[in-house]
Amino acid sequence: MFKPPLPNQRLSQKALDQPLILIRSIGSSQGNRPNRTSSDSRHRPGSSQRSISFSKTDLHQKYGVPLVTAQNFIVMNGLDGQNLTSFNSKKRVQVASLTKLMTCYVAIQLIRDLKINIKQIMYVSYDAVQISGTSAFLRPYDKITLYDLLHGLMLPSGNDAANVIAENLSSFIKDPVSNIALQYRIQPFIQLMNQYALLLEMNDTQFYNPHGLSNDQSYSCAEDLAILCKQIINDPMLMEIVNKKEHQTTLQRNNKLINLTWKNTNRMLEFEGYCGFKTGFTDKAGPCLATLYKKDSICLIIIILNCLSKEVRWDDTIKLSNWGQRKLNVI
Repeated sequence: MFKPPLPNQRLSQKALDQPLILIRSIGSSQGNRPNRTSSDSRHRPGSSQRSISFSKTDLHQKYGVPLVTAQNFIVMNGLDGQNLTSFNSKKRVQVASLTKLMTCYVAIQLIRDLKINIKQIMYVSYDAVQISGTSAFLRPYDKITLYDLLHGLMLPSGNDAANVIAENLSSFIKDPVSNIALQYRIQPFIQLMNQYALLLEMNDTQFYNPHGLSNDQSYSCAEDLAILCKQIINDPMLMEIVNKKEHQTTLQRNNKLINLTWKNTNRMLEFEGYCGFKTGFTDKAGPCLATLYKKDSICLIIIILNCLSKEVRWDDTIKLSNWGQRKLNVI
């Protein structure tokens, strides 16, 4: 089986041999998953850790953390990984399309490690586009480059693009089997997503699909997503994609060339200093947002989950960003 390397790291054989799907549900115990014991887990002023429980009101009164509607959040220093403040940041919840951050991250690792041509044509199967929710407007039997698929995944948040990527790249990991259901055809890729989660010590994360539609066996937490985003910051290809406001592509459909334009769902890109990452929403997860703010010497990762509304999540993010900048004495 393909072994996913990261700088100076490799997965253990135990991680490589884990089942294709680990059957756990939200709120279950961590079981045999490793616990973080590094200094990053220690309590810091303004942060809400398991050892010391703070309400949002406590954080506001004691540390000036703004009151926001998000039920789970974290503000992380993107330079050193320090937790500047957080609330319910380790609670396992559904995270909707923020799942696609890992989908894109793993896809790009495979592109590099297996030397896959990013302009290689990918085939859109009938099953892959039979999915609800946000879409890249792909149709059965379309032919499109992997490069464009990554944009269709991250800008319009295409659930169809997520399936197409997982299905096509699974064939690079393991010999494909065509006469089984899509959920089983994409398992090699889903397994790799979970292996990377283990490697990055995202201890409260499990993926069941590549798009993030509601499923009790898929979950993550604000802290784990921030850990992933810290890795993404160092990936120029992925950062280029999530920082684009729109992307134009030409694909082949029924022997004709079709032009598509995808606009980024992330409105934070309209504001100075904001340069990624991803929006998310399902009824169960609520409005979610992963954001990167960079200006001069500051780098903030802000994860907010289950906000009051899609509109309020922009305000929640700006409030936490402004607080983080003040904490670091840069405004």
